[in-house]
Amino acid sequence: MRKFGVLLIAVITALTLSACSGNTDDPASKIPDKPPVEAPMVNAADYSNGYGGFVFRVGGGTVWCTVNESPSFALCEHRDVDVAYKLPIAPESCQGAWGYQAKLWAFQPSEGKVADWYCSSGLYSDPEGIFDLPSGSKIVVGDITCFAAEKVARCDNLDGKYFALGSEVYGFGN
Repeated sequence: MRKFGVLLIAVITALTLSACSGNTDDPASKIPDKPPVEAPMVNAADYSNGYGGFVFRVGGGTVWCTVNESPSFALCEHRDVDVAYKLPIAPESCQGAWGYQAKLWAFQPSEGKVADWYCSSGLYSDPEGIFDLPSGSKIVVGDITCFAAEKVARCDNLDGKYFALGSEVYGFGN
C-alpha cells in the first residue's frame, strides 16, 4: 500500500509540474528578441539583386528574405517541405499558399496589417546562389532591419512592428 501512495504522489507531482511548464510547441514562444544595437551590420550592397531588392539566406538555413527599397517592405519565405509548425488557417480571400511567406511593410499599408502572412502563388525570390546573412548579424535597408538569429529571420520596421520566420518559428508584432 505504501508503494501505491508514493506512486500516486509522484504522478500528481509530475502532472502538476507539466501543467506549469511553457508550451514549447507554440511557434511564437521561440521568437528571437530584437537585435542588439551592437550586432554587426553587413554591407547591404553585397546582397543587392540589382533590381532594388536585397536577398539573403538566414544563417545558412532554409529561410531566405528579400528587402525592397521601393515600396519598402521585407518578405521572408521558405518551401512548404521545410515547415515544422502547424500551418495557420488561410483566409477565404487567399487562393494561393498561406503560411510560408511573411511580409513586413515599413509603413501602414492601405489594407491589412503591417506584418502578416502573405498569400502567394509561388516563390517571391530565387534562393539559389544568394549570400548568407550570418547568425547574429543584421542588414539595414531603408526603414527595415532584418536580423539572423541562428536560422530564424526577424525583421523590424522603425515603428517597432516585426515578424519572425523559421522552420519551427513564426510570429508577428503589430
